[in-house]
Amino acid sequence: MKKKMLFVATTIVALSGCAGSKDYTPAAGASGKDIFAQACIGCHGPVSDTELTTFWEITTENASAAYITAKINQGSMRMPSFPNIKGAELEAITTFVLEHNKSQ
Repeated sequence: MKKKMLFVATTIVALSGCAGSKDYTPAAGASGKDIFAQACIGCHGPVSDTELTTFWEITTENASAAYITAKINQGSMRMPSFPNIKGAELEAITTFVLEHNKSQ
């Protein structure tokens, strides 16, 4: 029972750091990989230290640039919004996310 409660508490603390809004602003011309490494890796994390690969799986219905763009700009219950990612940098991170989706 104590292990289960510790797991739940740890999970809540970990997830709470990934919500809200982030002030992160990518450098002009930043690649999707660079933006992921600087803004997303804290919650989505790499699978290996040498390659930025992702563990998420976007459903077929949601595997679109419009969905990813909205998710980045608006966030969700567990994901913060990133209102300062715009223009070419938003396109770059959107492309990176879609290319690294496990369901592809």
